[in-house]
This record gives sequence, C-alpha cells and structure tokens, in this order.
Amino acid sequence: MLLQDLKYRNEYKHVMNKAQAVILKSRLKAVMLPDENADENGEYFIRSLYFDTYDNKAVGEKFDGVAYREKWRIRFYNHDASVIRLENKIKRINSCLKVSGEMTKDEVLKILNKDYDFLKESKEPLRQKFHRALACEGHVAKTITDYTRTPFVSALGNTRVTIDSDLRSPVVGLDIFDPDLPTVSVFPDERCVLEVKYDEYIPEYIYNMIQQFDGTRTMSMSKYLSCRKFL
Repeated sequence: MLLQDLKYRNEYKHVMNKAQAVILKSRLKAVMLPDENADENGEYFIRSLYFDTYDNKAVGEKFDGVAYREKWRIRFYNHDASVIRLENKIKRINSCLKVSGEMTKDEVLKILNKDYDFLKESKEPLRQKFHRALACEGHVAKTITDYTRTPFVSALGNTRVTIDSDLRSPVVGLDIFDPDLPTVSVFPDERCVLEVKYDEYIPEYIYNMIQQFDGTRTMSMSKYLSCRKFL
C-alpha cells in the first residue's frame, strides 16, 4: 500500500492526574470495549526505542511547532520480542498517520550496530525509507520509553482512547531487550497521558467524558520529548 493511500486520523493528547485517570477508566469501561490485546486487567506494557538525527531534528521540530513532522521508533509489547514493530509516525497539525511493519530481534540488533544495508535491499517501502533515514539523514537510537497502557475502542467513529501511566525512561543504556533495564519515572507526580484518536468524528458522550475533568487539557506533548531529558 502506498503512503498516499493511507488515511490520516484525528489525534489529541491530554494530561491528567492519577485520580482523574482512575475515574475516567471506570467510566470508559461502561461505554467502550477493551482493546483485544489487553490482559485481564485491561492493560499492556509498551517499550519503544526512538530514533532521531544527530542534531535532534525531531526534538527541534516539536519545540518549534512544525506542522508536518515524522518520528521513527521500534516497539514491542509485554517484553515479548517475538513480535516487533517498526513504525513511522507522521504528524500533520492535529492529524496523524502511522505506517508500520514487522522486524525481528536480530534485525533490530543489526540496526543498533549500524549494520542496516539489509533494509535497502528490501522491497518494502517502509524499510527503504527507514534505510534513508539511517544512512542519509543520520538517524540514530536516542532513548527508550516504557509505560503501561489502558486502551479502549469503539466502532463509532473508529474511536480509540488510551491512558498511559508510569512513563519511565533509562538514564543510561539503550538495551531495548533487557527486561531489567534500570529506568526512572518521567513524571514524579504520577501524571498520566490520555490519547484520543478517531476518524471523521468522536461520539459526543465519549468527548464529554474526557472534557469534564477540571485541569484536563488538550496539549501538544510528546512522550518521546519528555524522556529525552534523561538521554
């Protein structure tokens, strides 16, 4: 599938405190379904390895509020390296597009060792584009983000609401496959990140649930940028 054939989705982020997150989770459970990949507690763990240029282009564009920007990351869930995703996330004002493909652990280790010519030889456009980012634009691994996600979905508007808690990042080291990698909390006050994604519309009752909390605000924030204060 060509990039121009893919569909952008609306995306908004909010920051809320832990108590607000607990209340919102209980209310969303009554009107939305849990993501099919969530465990019995309705959660899963996400670890992502983010890439940026040597001069931190992605960081600079975020600070400057550039309308169109891209990020590269490698991600897997629940410390299970049998399924790894390479993701190119494209942001255009308040809409987003995520192009993803599979990778193996051996391929990720090669990339971390700057052995990435195999990407150029691939017929997959995503891999070829990632090779250009690494070889021509100077992208390198910059930081890791860890957090626990509570996801909710609704067929109406293809709406997805996620609440990310316990955002953590390593102070040193980028061994994404180390389950015991030492990390520190990014938000000492236990703030949570609420993300809302939908196609043409979001159901009004879901929108009202999200907006009713005092202090909950739509904002331009980035878990990647928040974790870059350590590495």
